[in-house]
Amino acid sequence: MLRMPPTKPLLHELVAEAGLPEVTSYQELSGHGFDHQVVHATLADSQQVVLRSREESWPLPVGRARFLAEHDLPAPALLGGNEFATLYEYVPGEMLYKLLAENRMTEALWRSVGTAFRRVHAVRFPSGLSGPFGPDSLTLKPIDPVRDLHERIAAAEPRLEANLPFVLPHLPRLHAIIDAHADPLRLATTALLHNDVFPANIIVGADRTTLIDWDWPRVADPAQEVSALDEWMYLAGDTHLPEPFFDAYGPRPPNTSLYRVTGAISWFGRGVFNGWDIDSSLDEARTHQVRGWRDSLVAYLTGLGDRLDEL
Repeated sequence: MLRMPPTKPLLHELVAEAGLPEVTSYQELSGHGFDHQVVHATLADSQQVVLRSREESWPLPVGRARFLAEHDLPAPALLGGNEFATLYEYVPGEMLYKLLAENRMTEALWRSVGTAFRRVHAVRFPSGLSGPFGPDSLTLKPIDPVRDLHERIAAAEPRLEANLPFVLPHLPRLHAIIDAHADPLRLATTALLHNDVFPANIIVGADRTTLIDWDWPRVADPAQEVSALDEWMYLAGDTHLPEPFFDAYGPRPPNTSLYRVTGAISWFGRGVFNGWDIDSSLDEARTHQVRGWRDSLVAYLTGLGDRLDEL
């Protein structure tokens, strides 16, 4: 399999191919994801760019980037790239992950985050259609969200039985709740989702919030994305998304609470850990981070009975 060329020559090559001024300085960044190398560079005209590269080849997302730009969505502009790397405009701001960790999120900043997701979820599609948005194609197929949720829970059962057996007695009740919510699940209008709302992918700036790393977008019920944001807030130490987010975003999508519960179960059934075993390829800092996520997720599922009472 082809492998990525050295970072420095690749950066200079892609900048030149994009017709941009030469690179005057650059800095390799760390802590920005599990599967990318990130370089922040300054060009001769003071313009700043970001190079995201992978070890293995990856299709250049030209079509997807064009769609995001034409719909004026909060995503950085694609400037160039090849099968190993993408060159994007630099987005000023700080990662939501860092702001949460340092307790520096304000109501105004939360409204900015809510505005960004409102704009993304405003790209709507008919009910019952879902699918991935690849580098150059959007593939939508009819789905039954009720059956999908049942299947996700069933797929998680082996790990739950091995690691959290006390969750299993609650699952028949959860299946019944899903059936009781069949109509709102099936009638929900679908929308474009970023689909990887790890808080490091949310850049909060002084005047706008931008979502980066658009590698896995898809069309689905926006309640799935809002519930995923809720889950990340819980894992970061908060209980849920604060009200200022919804002041800008609008009302919570109807199925958010149900997707929140089923999403936690589904993530424990896959996720970046296998039951209690943390991925051995992660470094010490990442291992500590993932262990914290796992323990928070276990704490959430420990109270599953009470959470089902709220649905």
